[in-house]
Amino acid sequence: MPIYFDHNAGAPLRQCARDAMMRVMCSTAQANPASVHFSGQHARKMLEQARADVASLIGARPRNVVFTSGGTESNNLAIFGAVHNTARRRIVTSAIEHSSILAPIAELARRGFELVEIPVDDEGRLDNGHLKVIDDCTALVSLGLANSETGTIQDLGPVAQAAQRAAAIFHVDAAQAVGRIPLSVQDTGCDLMTVSAHKFGGPAGIGALYVRPGCSLAPTLLGGPQEGGLRAGTPNLCGAVGFGAAAREITTSSAAERERVASLGRLLLARLEASVDGLRLNGPREGRLENTLNLAFPGVLGETLLIALDLEGIQISMGSACAAGAVEPSHVLLGMGRSIMEARCSVRLSLGWNTTQEEIERAVQLIPQVWRRVAGFETQAIAGNDVAER
Repeated sequence: MPIYFDHNAGAPLRQCARDAMMRVMCSTAQANPASVHFSGQHARKMLEQARADVASLIGARPRNVVFTSGGTESNNLAIFGAVHNTARRRIVTSAIEHSSILAPIAELARRGFELVEIPVDDEGRLDNGHLKVIDDCTALVSLGLANSETGTIQDLGPVAQAAQRAAAIFHVDAAQAVGRIPLSVQDTGCDLMTVSAHKFGGPAGIGALYVRPGCSLAPTLLGGPQEGGLRAGTPNLCGAVGFGAAAREITTSSAAERERVASLGRLLLARLEASVDGLRLNGPREGRLENTLNLAFPGVLGETLLIALDLEGIQISMGSACAAGAVEPSHVLLGMGRSIMEARCSVRLSLGWNTTQEEIERAVQLIPQVWRRVAGFETQAIAGNDVAER
């Protein structure tokens, strides 16, 4: 069986979510939750139970949770919906955010909004000395709580206070944080919060947006009155039920699961650092999602190492996107001050709910072996290119 170290991209489906979804698919309760007949009302009860389970996960009231198709739609709804009826023209974010924040904000910048990015330090932490940019010109502040590539956890308390003083809407993308650190919408001080089911073992294609009571938000999908008028369309009942089941399991067992995964992450990092000379952790040692290791392996390109490990049955990822057939260096690592080459030498390993001790033991044997083999080939190739150029 492959060793799956890519939970930040998408976690395998939990058994509880699979079972809950199968009960929906194999029952007669697949009616439209908006229908008034018996089957429709039964479906409605299932939908609302799922909403309550998701709300409990983030300390919210069920009526303030809007189901969406996932984190990307939630972020788009938050960003476009927050600026629909305001004379304010400034949007504040950072350069290390997920593309589903950066892309809609870039679109708003093309429409004439002012984009201001708070800088980060070399560990990916926001520089709170720049929070003065959040003022009465600011319509929206949109930031991630935990970075998907490095796991850096932000201290958003000062940001929430600055946004509240300026009467700006504060949106937090918590897709990577939910289930991995304790959090609640009250403690975060946000107006809007994004959650995505498949990051912690729920099904793909379902997410949610918390909307604080009194926060003015416009829908981006128009049609029927579903989801309190904020998200038209027939709800994804099967996905919502799976989402709710995964959320319920995390709510009841999150502390033990977090500690187990964190312990495995610490073991993996310690053993790799002992075996790979010059290995560098991108991100802080403290104040980081301990399931997430963004590592710069010396002497290799990340994409080469990724492919070589995949052939050995270890599945990891790079914090980069494919553009025009070429692998681009991570915008997150560049935003943290890493060089292009340092970024291209980096890969991400992210553990999760079904990672085992046995997988870690196997990985710490294989990864250094593969790195040494690949580094040797790449060193020879670089040397050969130098000779050819001369």
